[in-house]
Amino acid sequence: MTSSSEDFIRRVESFLYAEARLMDDNNYQGWLDLFDEECSYWIPANQEDIDPSRHVSILYCDRSMLDNHIKRLLEGKAFAQSPKSRTLRSVTNIAASQKGIQINATANFLVTEIRGHKQHIHAGRSEYQLQECDAGFLIQRKKVILLGLDEPQDNVTFLL
Repeated sequence: MTSSSEDFIRRVESFLYAEARLMDDNNYQGWLDLFDEECSYWIPANQEDIDPSRHVSILYCDRSMLDNHIKRLLEGKAFAQSPKSRTLRSVTNIAASQKGIQINATANFLVTEIRGHKQHIHAGRSEYQLQECDAGFLIQRKKVILLGLDEPQDNVTFLL
């Protein structure tokens, strides 16, 4: 690996680690600021490669819907998050590639959530399409594939 490709991977890793910290810190606005205005965010249900516009998803939204979700969290109107989840996540196995201006990255995650005196473990893989910008990267597309996507899900209302 060349020095520039090592630097590229380190930059992507740093970006994904920073995203994880923002989610664990409940820094909703900081997390939202990582997304491009023309983004999509998708958590499939039942199958990982179905058409989200034609099949049920846990979440499938654009920037406007993300804005609304974050606004409800910030204003305390996301009642499923009362009390608020405490989370701690590990991000591993980060891989990234760049072809022209297209940047694709993947990362495995493990999120431990404590809410209402119960602990839950959520595992999966995130797939990203990133855009380089002055501040580093912006997320154009994020797909979160839960390991148990075909199993009954508890109320996953915190950030993945």
